[in-house]
Amino acid sequence: MQAEAQPRRPGTGAPGPAAAIGTAIFLLLAVAGLFYVKWDPYFHKAFAAAAHHSLGASIVTGKTAAAPATGWTAAWDFTVAYGKDIWEALVVGLVLGSGVQALLPRSWLLRVLGGTHYRGVALGGAAAVPSMM
Repeated sequence: MQAEAQPRRPGTGAPGPAAAIGTAIFLLLAVAGLFYVKWDPYFHKAFAAAAHHSLGASIVTGKTAAAPATGWTAAWDFTVAYGKDIWEALVVGLVLGSGVQALLPRSWLLRVLGGTHYRGVALGGAAAVPSMM
């Protein structure tokens, strides 16, 4: 009589070619998305700030010297202006968050970032630095 084969638990064993392809797609999305919404714009803004000794107009006051009067209109105007400024980064963040769930091997994420040790916290923080989060 032969011993019954134990079913393989998900997330165990060596990741296959699908995991490598998913990881490559995730890295491509991350680099392209972060370059488009974070790295390239801020690279140019840094030189402009150095040349003009200013970060530019405030999102609150615009080109005026004083902030607008407080109230629902000012709050709504700020919300709309802020949304226009960050919508691309928000979309990239949602795509990357979905990519972590769908494209990266869960076993690898648990092995590297999981557990109760400080190494996972440090690696997670280091991974967030290039995204300027």
